[in-house]
Amino acid sequence: MEAKTILLVEDDNDLLFLMNKKLTDEGFKVAAFETGGGALDYLKTNKPDFAILDIMLPDIDGLTILNEMAKNPTTCEIPVIILSNLADQGSFEQAAAIGDYEYLVKAQTDLNVLVKKIKTKLKLG
Repeated sequence: MEAKTILLVEDDNDLLFLMNKKLTDEGFKVAAFETGGGALDYLKTNKPDFAILDIMLPDIDGLTILNEMAKNPTTCEIPVIILSNLADQGSFEQAAAIGDYEYLVKAQTDLNVLVKKIKTKLKLG
């Protein structure tokens, strides 16, 4: 079976490296970006199987990316986990208003749990 591709958008270099390594070790292909602009450019010509989005990014925030994905018929069905340190109710509500997306708080999320959630959403073993 061909490896599933995960779009990973995270501006923290250390966390991006750790998540990229963990996902690659688990057999996923990873398209990693530190900016929302890079992710949106990628989405113009690619359709990942899954997306992990940070909210606070240096240019375009993760909720804007989520909105763009939801509006596009090519990307609207891609499962998304929002992984952010913004644990406020407003951010949860904004994501929920866009669609049925899982919202995890970085500081409270173990990478093994994240991988398990991805595999469950992608219906992998």
